[in-house]
Amino acid sequence: MVTLTTAEYELSASRHLKRREFAGGAYRGYQAGETIFEVGNRRARIFYLVSGWIISWKLLPNGTRMVSDFSLPGDIVWTASAELSRETMQALSNIRIYELPALGDRKPENASNDLHRALLLEMVRRQARLTERMANIGRRDALARTAHLLLELAVRLGVFQHESADGFECPLTQAEIGDAVGLSTVHINRVLKDMRLSGLLVFKSGVVEFLDRKKLEELVDFDPSYLAPPAERRL
Repeated sequence: MVTLTTAEYELSASRHLKRREFAGGAYRGYQAGETIFEVGNRRARIFYLVSGWIISWKLLPNGTRMVSDFSLPGDIVWTASAELSRETMQALSNIRIYELPALGDRKPENASNDLHRALLLEMVRRQARLTERMANIGRRDALARTAHLLLELAVRLGVFQHESADGFECPLTQAEIGDAVGLSTVHINRVLKDMRLSGLLVFKSGVVEFLDRKKLEELVDFDPSYLAPPAERRL
């Protein structure tokens, strides 16, 4: 079994950035745990995530946290939607971004069609993920919710595009997985144990390994087509 390392999928993101026509940006780094965007920020930011993971979450009035999304290497992040939905974006691991001038700061002649198209595609992809997340929490059992999230992350990282690869390095804690699928840490621990004993998946020491990916996909009815919606190919 081959595990896709963090360095491998971050290298892919770096190469992708070099092919894009994004001018006028600057590289910045954040340490794990640093806040990138929080409720009250007024300035919308646009950046390309070169390395590391970002977690987006919303704090509810009762003090509980709901994780809405994860940004992975290669994603373009636009904080305008986070401002409206009152989300906080935080570095889940050490990250490196390529920050671009906000759309309002650009002169018309310097506006990039490539950037506008990339932002539109990212909005489509994020909406698809959020819709699937709603279905996941509202209509799937605990095992299906957890497996669905981990399979989604693997697809987004391009794990299954690599021959023989069936795992990936994952910085998530059980608490963060639980906040993303609406389950307690105790429940997540039990679900991961059940999947391990059933020969489906192992999550240990920061590595997710799919022992029988095909069986797991069939068991939880995982269809990755929402991660590359048809509209993306037409825009």
